[in-house]
Amino acid sequence: MRAQTASPVRTGGEWWLLAGASLILAFSAVGFLVQTFGVFSAAIEQEFGWSRTETYGILTIATLLAPALIPATGWAADRLNLRVLVVSALVVEVVSLLALGLLPVGRIGFSVMFLVTYAASFGASAVPLAKAVGTAFSHRRGAALGLLFAGACLGAIANPLIAGALIAALGWQGAFAVLGVQTAVLAALPALLFLRPDRPRTPSIGTARPAGWLALFRTRALYAILGWGFFAALGYGGMQGHLVPLLEERAHTATEAVIGQSLLGVGLLVGNLAAGLLLDRIPTRPLASLMLAIPVAALLALAVLPSGPSDIAITTGIGVATGTETAMLAYVVSHYLPHAVSGRALSIGLVAVALGGGVSTLIGAATHDATGDYRLFLLLCAGFLAVAAVWPWGLRARAAEEPSLPASAAAGEAAR
Repeated sequence: MRAQTASPVRTGGEWWLLAGASLILAFSAVGFLVQTFGVFSAAIEQEFGWSRTETYGILTIATLLAPALIPATGWAADRLNLRVLVVSALVVEVVSLLALGLLPVGRIGFSVMFLVTYAASFGASAVPLAKAVGTAFSHRRGAALGLLFAGACLGAIANPLIAGALIAALGWQGAFAVLGVQTAVLAALPALLFLRPDRPRTPSIGTARPAGWLALFRTRALYAILGWGFFAALGYGGMQGHLVPLLEERAHTATEAVIGQSLLGVGLLVGNLAAGLLLDRIPTRPLASLMLAIPVAALLALAVLPSGPSDIAITTGIGVATGTETAMLAYVVSHYLPHAVSGRALSIGLVAVALGGGVSTLIGAATHDATGDYRLFLLLCAGFLAVAAVWPWGLRARAAEEPSLPASAAAGEAAR
């Protein structure tokens, strides 16, 4: 009997799946909670009387939940019906956001509902959606993944502007309520219409057991991915959450700062499109290393140059370079690691990213409170990215085509 290798799409084609998955990443909670936190931060500080560190401590706690939540999501993506997983997560998100926006909440209530929304968002995150898209596109996979995350970046462009307008018109709670409705219409509905995956695959004849966690951790490429993701997120992870107050500190108006946050999303969009075009044509290691090294100069410029109109251009450029990271990590997982553990492999890589992002966010808040500005934070971010640029060169084995890959077999394969 021939092994089952069909696309996870029953009807409608892989392009409809790609469009739906992009909308989900753009407009579910996973697409806006971190991106808009800087927009909400001033209103939240005023509401609860928190310091910058206390306010961003909620976001830090949220991101540090990821080491438990992402692997669980990876296991679920490898074993469960992807449509059920994603839709269920979106239902919890919508209910939580509406409760946060419509019910009276204090400090504890806000913290709990924010964390519940963030936790639920993992079920509709890049892990299950990249697995679905990567499986559907056996050819032009790099382009498809680039388009997936580029489409998601539309949310990074729109959501800060939407959140800023909603806060001005309705207050921070009203903004959360409307974002709950947005999640229902622009994320849950596309999930119902376009995500129609098959049931989990059965093992191929002749395979003793599907590849599992042991096969994953015996794969050398995983450790290169972990170091790459962690140090890259240390370098750019805190920038998204701190960008609005950073620009305001550099004498930009609140409106200009929100536009800067939105243009960072434009950069992420362009970066993902560029990654999709280049990944199928250029070796991964030099491309990844270059995209990690470019933002170093931009961060140093922000740290040492006086403020001016160039700030917005520099932060947009940082978005272009760092926007390639998610698509490249998803591509590397599908290209270098066994398909049977691709969901878990991407989840472990994203654990490293989440840890780096959470630590980076906390470093940004703590160094700001200690020094009174963001200069030290920018210098540290530049150093972290310089370290991250070395890690992609640890990729050696091309393992994605095998159902399971012992380390001894992987070691002999040529590097891409």
